[in-house]
Amino acid sequence: MRRVMSLALLGALVCWTVAQESAPTFQYRFKEGQQEQYDGKVELTGNLPIPGAAGMAGSLVLNMTMFMKTDKVDENGAKVTTGLQAFDAVFNGQPFPVGLDMAKSILPDSTATVGSQGKLSGLQGGGGMIGLQLPGFDPRNMATMLVPTEFPNTPLTNGATWEFTRAFGEGSDALRVTLRARYEGVEEVDGTKYIKITQTFEQPIETYQDAFYQPTTDKNSAARITKGTMKGTMTLWFHPEDGVLFRAVIQANLDQTTEPIKRDGSEIKDFERETSQLALNATITRKAKASGA
Repeated sequence: MRRVMSLALLGALVCWTVAQESAPTFQYRFKEGQQEQYDGKVELTGNLPIPGAAGMAGSLVLNMTMFMKTDKVDENGAKVTTGLQAFDAVFNGQPFPVGLDMAKSILPDSTATVGSQGKLSGLQGGGGMIGLQLPGFDPRNMATMLVPTEFPNTPLTNGATWEFTRAFGEGSDALRVTLRARYEGVEEVDGTKYIKITQTFEQPIETYQDAFYQPTTDKNSAARITKGTMKGTMTLWFHPEDGVLFRAVIQANLDQTTEPIKRDGSEIKDFERETSQLALNATITRKAKASGA
């Protein structure tokens, strides 16, 4: 009898310990007609990928308000529309002449389907005029920013890790990046408890350009090659009951070198190489809803 009681107590202790270290399976819980707003600040430093100044060294700060609206919810997930509501930019400390209308012409409203665990599909829209492909900041579809994590279909335990792959861009030119996620536990912010996730990524880059400096997938006829690495971290907080992103802090770096392809075997001179670096720091914060909204 004593042995049975000891085993029962041990079993109860194990169950209690597991309960303390785990959280329920997280799901995004979008409801039809739901609208969310986020304030975002993105700082880019280095060789900037902006129209009219591509490759120019400097600093660009983007301040924006983004929205995410749930149009429909069915067995495939939530169909959402994302876009800009406010936008301004500062280039090297001076206002950059890009208003909201011009910004929306470059970054138009986009649609996507979000699965309950965060898998994205049906990504459509986006102007594609800004050639920036850093995970966590893909301006061609803001759903990749506001739904930044795919969660496992299992309860979360402290220190649990998993991986998922995201496509940034469209079609065959999309950049597919593996992100490594880790559950850091529950963290209280201003009296509310949030699920905290950290994500890291490191991705080699290899792209090709033709003789006119245009992207090409034909390696045999390419005139130039760009190689590099991008890597970074994301710290994310999710509201466990509302099932949405509360805050994101993103840091990323891109280092790459472009040089000509010489099929005659001749040496590439130092002056023929172009090296560029780009650092990104971004914060995204969910806006509080007005009372009664």
